[in-house]
Amino acid sequence: MQKLELFPLILSYQTSFNKISDLVPRNISPNCFLEGSEIKLISGPSHAGKTSFLRQVASNLEGIKLYINFEDSQIQKLGPEGLQAIEEIAANIRKKRSEKDETDQIFYLLDEIHNLAEWENWVDRLHRQGAEIFLTTSRSKLINQFSSKFAGRCRILKLFPFSFKEYLRIRGARIPAQLSFLTPSRSDELLCMFLQYFESGGFPDVVKKRDIRLCREYFEEDLQKGAADGYDIQKLKELAIFLISNMASEYSLDTLKKVSGIENEELISSHLEYLEDIFLLYRVPNHNLLQENRSGKDTPSKIYAGDTGLFKAVYPGYPDSLGLRFENLVFLELLRREKQIFYFRNKRECDFVIKEKDSQRISAAIQASVCFGSPTVREREVLGLTEALDEYGLEKGLILTMDDEETVKVEGKSGKKIIMVKPVWKWMME
Repeated sequence: MQKLELFPLILSYQTSFNKISDLVPRNISPNCFLEGSEIKLISGPSHAGKTSFLRQVASNLEGIKLYINFEDSQIQKLGPEGLQAIEEIAANIRKKRSEKDETDQIFYLLDEIHNLAEWENWVDRLHRQGAEIFLTTSRSKLINQFSSKFAGRCRILKLFPFSFKEYLRIRGARIPAQLSFLTPSRSDELLCMFLQYFESGGFPDVVKKRDIRLCREYFEEDLQKGAADGYDIQKLKELAIFLISNMASEYSLDTLKKVSGIENEELISSHLEYLEDIFLLYRVPNHNLLQENRSGKDTPSKIYAGDTGLFKAVYPGYPDSLGLRFENLVFLELLRREKQIFYFRNKRECDFVIKEKDSQRISAAIQASVCFGSPTVREREVLGLTEALDEYGLEKGLILTMDDEETVKVEGKSGKKIIMVKPVWKWMME
């Protein structure tokens, strides 16, 4: 593509990108992503709001801002000459805007950069020449690739579908400053809004348009991208539907063979890796068995979906397991809080055991129980949590429920334990 052909295309990108009306502020301030000269990468699922957040970042920048959408097939085909033309366009814009000198900072805002072949060398050259660079990607594998290539010169932000607090913000609801002083009517109002969020999930346009069918469109779109990587789309879809319909469940390769029709274990692993790569699914290992099996190979894992809204959109007729969706919701919130997440199973099970970012020590244990009222459920959740607390030398545990709230004191093998029982919607607003 010649420079004369490229210029109007890039100009059209700027027109659409600079429309910043109706943007919902995220819990992450754009300002925290502006400091320093590192190359910045925003990663996360498609349709989670990465481009919108990039707009918010750009609105705080002073200089020449050049946005390019690498999902555009015309741009993906650019070779070295086309990339050089982009740099020349940026330089010409700076020259026109800077009448006396050419010192304005150039900012490159490169959306879905993984679609550009050999993008790393170009980005590296731009950065060494003094440009400020912001990238986005909807591929998780690129995170490690990025960290390795630009070690010491990069910063990564992981962006997920809306949290409950962000959902309240887009609904125009006030987030209470003091959760301990909520009136009964205010509590009922917030619980009602939480139930709506629980059903819809957090994809921005799904929330804005109140249309869960968009989740199905996103699902189909993500799978179709796998065709370019050589995946059998039908088998990939059958595997994905089974795992989303059974979110928060432990899986075995034998089961996955049967539901997908894929007999080769390496091929199943490859399909799972792709579904993880596009943030559609997440795998969480059993921590105590992972410790025994240091290699991590064949360690039992649970599968969680990238958004709770996918459940009813992807397989509307499947029997609803409210408890598993509830557990999936808690998992996603822990992910937003940048926790290292595992589960524990010995004689009993604890849904989540947590390490803080960059830590090697288990610092918390959490159960997710949508209904804590029945004696059988209560006993199961408390005993499973207590066993995990004993295993990791913890004194306090947390049980997240739909609306129960109390403090439970129990005697563990290593002494007294305090278990806080808390409504999940309150916890998500903390």
